[in-house]
Amino acid sequence: MPPKPEPEGEYVDAFDWKTVVGAFFVGLVMMPAAIYVSLFAGQGLDQAAIWVTIILFAELARRSVSALKKQEMYLLYYVAAGLSGGGVFAGLVWNQFLRQSREAAAFGVAQNMPTWAAPLADSPALLERKLWHPDWLPAIGLVLVGQVLSRFNWFGIGYALFRLTSDVERLPFPMATVAAEGAVALAESPEKKESWRWRVFSIGSMLGLGFGMVYVGIPAITYLIFASPLALLPIPWKDFTPALQNILPATPLAISFDLGSVLWGMVVPFWAVVGTFVMSVVSTLVANPILYNLGFFPTWRKGMSVLDTQFATSFDFWLPVGFGVALAVAGVGVWQLVRMLKRKEAAVMAADMELLLGKEGILRFGKPQTGPRVIPKGRGDFPVWIAIAMFLVSTAGYVWVCHILVPRFPLWILIFFGFIWTPITSYISARMIGLTGNGVWFPYVKEGSFVLSGYKGVDIWFAPIPLNDFGGVAAFFKQLELTKTKFTSIIKAEILMFPISIGFSFLFWAFIWHLTTIPSYAFPFANKVWPFNARTSSLWMTATSEGRAWLLEALLKPNWIGVGFGFGWVLYWIVDIMKWPIFLFYGAVGGINNQIGGWPMLSMIGALLGKFWLAPRYGEERWYRWVPVLCAGFACGMGLVSMLAVGITIVQGTVVTKPF
Repeated sequence: MPPKPEPEGEYVDAFDWKTVVGAFFVGLVMMPAAIYVSLFAGQGLDQAAIWVTIILFAELARRSVSALKKQEMYLLYYVAAGLSGGGVFAGLVWNQFLRQSREAAAFGVAQNMPTWAAPLADSPALLERKLWHPDWLPAIGLVLVGQVLSRFNWFGIGYALFRLTSDVERLPFPMATVAAEGAVALAESPEKKESWRWRVFSIGSMLGLGFGMVYVGIPAITYLIFASPLALLPIPWKDFTPALQNILPATPLAISFDLGSVLWGMVVPFWAVVGTFVMSVVSTLVANPILYNLGFFPTWRKGMSVLDTQFATSFDFWLPVGFGVALAVAGVGVWQLVRMLKRKEAAVMAADMELLLGKEGILRFGKPQTGPRVIPKGRGDFPVWIAIAMFLVSTAGYVWVCHILVPRFPLWILIFFGFIWTPITSYISARMIGLTGNGVWFPYVKEGSFVLSGYKGVDIWFAPIPLNDFGGVAAFFKQLELTKTKFTSIIKAEILMFPISIGFSFLFWAFIWHLTTIPSYAFPFANKVWPFNARTSSLWMTATSEGRAWLLEALLKPNWIGVGFGFGWVLYWIVDIMKWPIFLFYGAVGGINNQIGGWPMLSMIGALLGKFWLAPRYGEERWYRWVPVLCAGFACGMGLVSMLAVGITIVQGTVVTKPF
């Protein structure tokens, strides 16, 4: 018998004037704040932009004696998330720094970068810090082409994977329900405005405003008055590595004072935080001094900072070990998928999800369902062959662009990545997400292909390689279905977001970079971290350089790769046999060689406060409903301070200099 149609809900085309105004609001107001705070404190404003936009429009709707539909709220959520980062031109500002950095020059990378990645070092475009200079046209053109191709690419294959995994195979996508409900968390009627969500969000906002003024506001404002900013709290951390080098040699140790990391530790699964913290202590505080005394860290020297120590210990020992662990994590993901596929009863999977989410969890599984389902009417579907054609044409565009940019790189590798590897890995990942909520990650595929190809040159590292994992896009379409949002709404939203993202990103990056050098003392986080990132990126690029292959010297140590691979599997089997939460395993592998005083320590403090003090005090179920909204409010408060700081900076810069 043919399958019966599922109950049809009313799918809504949520694209309207609210979406248009919301997109311009995020691009004009939140994007410059996001750029500024990422450079200044290394933080993002994704959640701040999302919730500020949603609350603003929810309030406007309330005053109009109406309410936002959940579909309108979800589309605003999507648009705000897509526009709240630094924008597409952040990469060009990074490339200009790499071209001029001493770190990249030391590895022979800076002088060999292609001009379609960044102009030459003696170009007026760099000397005068002009992103609108004609020498930037090749790089800007490549960004525009990449943005067009990427949208066709992910939308085409993502929709096809959704139809296959959700409509045909009927996978449950357990975490899609959680994400969909979180996106429309404030979709309440006007008379419920004074609910717990609004109160908790307001408390978080006040925390964010107070902390943001101390952490970001005062340093940003004082930098406009004095030669260097006045920081009441060290940004991004206080480095104790040189002071403790005699007691804890070769141990990267710094203390961060970011309150946001404490709150984030209350949101992340408790055992993931525990795993990261414990492994950070074991690998850095315990193992590093022992390994140094055994002679495993010849690159490390006394007096090195926390980032220099992190780089030296990684180069000498932890890089091959981490590579082996990454291979083990990929193997564990495949093993979990195979084991899940062997389960014949959907009820078994439901029991697992009940263990994961608790008996009062969000998900509820009914009777096992098999066979393709009837496509709900009004969902906004279109023929699958069109989606496949979109993917094939855009992938061919990627291959053609890469071949034009790097003609000596083997064409067959680009074709293999685009037309074979990407679809296969995306399907595996989509199926894993559909079954368990977690994807599968295959590490160092791109890097390994560059090395094994025998190609010499650093330009391949800047080319838009058609290598992606689009498994998560299938879950995104599932969220659209769960919120009853028409798929055509996303098409319209993407058409709107494209010019806004391009225009505002170019405008604000060009303006901020022209005001002052990036990085510089005006941006403490970037000033400390960007040189370290440049050194790490350049190390990887030496694998295909004409000169000394520093990366291969550090990475190709089969014995230590094997140790890491074996350690990863042993750790997984211990967690599996002891029936400990799988989050403990993934948290632990992420904590290897992770300096203890930054995110791990603060998040551990937050996790302990949440689980053993706040959750018992307010009730576990209530607390874990509160804390995501509290963090969103905190991010909102930080965002408001950042917007104030960037506004003052732009006004002051406009008075001092005229960039246009």
